[in-house]
Amino acid sequence: FLAFNNGLSATAAGLELAEHEDGTVELIAADDFQIVNGGQTTGSLFRAVRKDKIDPERVHLPFKITEILPDTDVEKIASRISRSANNQNKVNTADFTSNHPFHRKMEEMSRSVWAPAKEGMQRQTRWFFERARGQYHDALARTGTDVARRAWEVIHPRRQMVTKTDLAKYEQTWSQLPHIVSRGAQKCYLDFMDRLRSRGAFLPDEGYFKQAMARAILFRETERIVSRQHFGGYRANIVTYSLAFLSHITARRVNRDAIWARQAVNMDLAEFIETIAVQASRHVTSPPGGQNVTEWCK
Repeated sequence: FLAFNNGLSATAAGLELAEHEDGTVELIAADDFQIVNGGQTTGSLFRAVRKDKIDPERVHLPFKITEILPDTDVEKIASRISRSANNQNKVNTADFTSNHPFHRKMEEMSRSVWAPAKEGMQRQTRWFFERARGQYHDALARTGTDVARRAWEVIHPRRQMVTKTDLAKYEQTWSQLPHIVSRGAQKCYLDFMDRLRSRGAFLPDEGYFKQAMARAILFRETERIVSRQHFGGYRANIVTYSLAFLSHITARRVNRDAIWARQAVNMDLAEFIETIAVQASRHVTSPPGGQNVTEWCK
């Protein structure tokens, strides 16, 4: 374990240490403490103590703390530590921006904003924004009993979980950038973050959150519409080009407030999307010069 496991890496400020006569050093206090690498190890420790009732005093593991000095960019340092330390599992580019203020605000909104009950249902739900990979699973695991877990899932249905790369795909599509979306989740996300940075210190509010989740509903309903039409492939490209065209021809005036209120797309809009999807399918699968379809879409 010691040879092949990186243990935990954390950042902190204002470290207070005590040196003992035997040469050991004890950590007394630390401000702004956050783990930046070792999510699986942390999860294993949590399960060992909470589920398996293991005595934590018996557990030893490597632990590295990097002190962040004043006027240091903690987000940049944390992401570089995580990138350098992790050599066991694939780490996606999106994982290194989990602490961005935009994502923290989106997470905050998703934990407090209630979605209207769908037609024929009385219970309100929430859309769960997963700022860091595995948050949904971890939150579910912390609920304790099976009864509490089922109740939590009713309020936070898995179908209403949105990841950072999902959000980027939905937003870039509505911004009429289907060629960027067609490049794949990670490249689309990087472009989304670049455009977000160019906007300056933009932070989402409740209105933005509701609009974004309405676009998520619209995108996912379009996926279902395209799937029902059995085009024979390229669903991802057809979906993003269909909605980008819808955004273009309506000048983005689709009533997202109505979609949020219904938590669904109305029949007229669904039928219109179905018509657009037929045209989008013909377009993306007919590249000039017989070139590769996916490359044509990019």
